[in-house]
Amino acid sequence: MNTAIGRLAASLIATVLFAAACTSAPGAPPTAAPPPATNTSVPTVTRPPNTSTPVPTPSATPYPVFWDDFDGEFLEGWTWIRENDALWSLVSEPGYLRIVLDSSRPPRNLLVREVGSPNFQIMTHVLFEPTSNYQFAGLLVYEDDDTTASLGRAYCNNPGTCVGNGIYFDASQDGQFLGTNFGIDTPIKDEAYLRIDRAGYSLKAYYSEDGANWTFLGEHVVTMLDPKVGLIAANSHVVGAVALFDYFTAMEMP
Repeated sequence: MNTAIGRLAASLIATVLFAAACTSAPGAPPTAAPPPATNTSVPTVTRPPNTSTPVPTPSATPYPVFWDDFDGEFLEGWTWIRENDALWSLVSEPGYLRIVLDSSRPPRNLLVREVGSPNFQIMTHVLFEPTSNYQFAGLLVYEDDDTTASLGRAYCNNPGTCVGNGIYFDASQDGQFLGTNFGIDTPIKDEAYLRIDRAGYSLKAYYSEDGANWTFLGEHVVTMLDPKVGLIAANSHVVGAVALFDYFTAMEMP
């Protein structure tokens, strides 16, 4: 969600990515301040499903560029932004990338990589059940800390702008939140298949219950000249929240 890190807006990226999306006015601070850190643990995922997940079925005919199923080691090309290696693992849950969320601002452990085409499609399958404002885990398109887009399962309880545990699609341009968060409630509360399609400056978000049947969520237009793509799990003021990522794939779009 990249290099205005030194600016005040950069220090607020965690809320720009998601908490700002939970307000009634673009760019405004959250209507309810995030709770202080506690020692109340959120149970970790203990029964991950079979990782032999079929490749999701996109709606177009893209050209495969990259697929990482997080089988014990990373494929080449990944870069951590503000890595804290104590908060991630590829071995504690075999077949998954496990990231422990924390409350750092700007967020730690953004996992990103280059994508070869200006038009692309990225997808992931995340196991995550958020329980507290403003926990977030999902896909990331990242120019710098002020210009980002993120699609994920998250929690927000601000009346009128949020749906609690749901799917949210946020974007910011030069530190300013763009439009709505497109928050939507879903029947399944502890996982999601997520997809972002980019064409020009248009970013369209989709989610799925099964990785095959996709529902359009919303569109943001964000000016990014050379974005990276990847994963984010952040914004937790409760100790112990964990997200598991089954895979990440990037495809060139015609």
